[in-house]
Amino acid sequence: MQDFDELISVIEKLLGPDGCVWDREQTMVSMRGSLLEETCEAIEAIDLDHPLLMEEELGDLFFNIVFMCKLAEKEGRFTMKHVLQHIITKLIRRHPHVFGDAKVDTADGVIKQWEEIKKKEKGAPTAPGLLEGIPKTLPVLAQAQKVAKRMEKAGLPIPSVEGDPFQNEESLGTALFDMAATAQKKGLDAEQALRSLLARLGVEKQDEQDRKRQDKNR
Repeated sequence: MQDFDELISVIEKLLGPDGCVWDREQTMVSMRGSLLEETCEAIEAIDLDHPLLMEEELGDLFFNIVFMCKLAEKEGRFTMKHVLQHIITKLIRRHPHVFGDAKVDTADGVIKQWEEIKKKEKGAPTAPGLLEGIPKTLPVLAQAQKVAKRMEKAGLPIPSVEGDPFQNEESLGTALFDMAATAQKKGLDAEQALRSLLARLGVEKQDEQDRKRQDKNR
């Protein structure tokens, strides 16, 4: 694709001898914060259902990913081709109902099949730790729901709070985990629910400020 090739050329120019001093000094480690920030901004744009903002933020996120792939090449770690080949192979392997002879008729069946294939790939033990494989940088509500899902599968009880959940941080944490677990059981995304609320509050606040400014200028 021509646009993708052009992006590669731009990044290679930035990282080249006559490129940008700041870009040339970046490493995989130094780019972690930017990658996380751009991911969060893309999610916020989606929450706001703002097409132009989504386009911009997904572009920024895409740049970060491609830029880091080129940094990896520069550092001799791996190449862009390796990254693309890896994800293509993984997608085909994890969709045998599309690229193979497997028969799956429901979305739940696809998820179950995906998890089984992933388990075989990773060589996971029969009883993994509750936090094993869950990224530590994942937002805590999302982490909580993944842990709750594992606990439910293992038949482990979800902790709950007796009395006032605001007694201390431990009781509050337990209550929040209980809510996240309940959301998981009902098929709701706790992280997304809170993000959407905060996004709406931000828009409403901005609208209120705009109205006050307009009234003042009349």
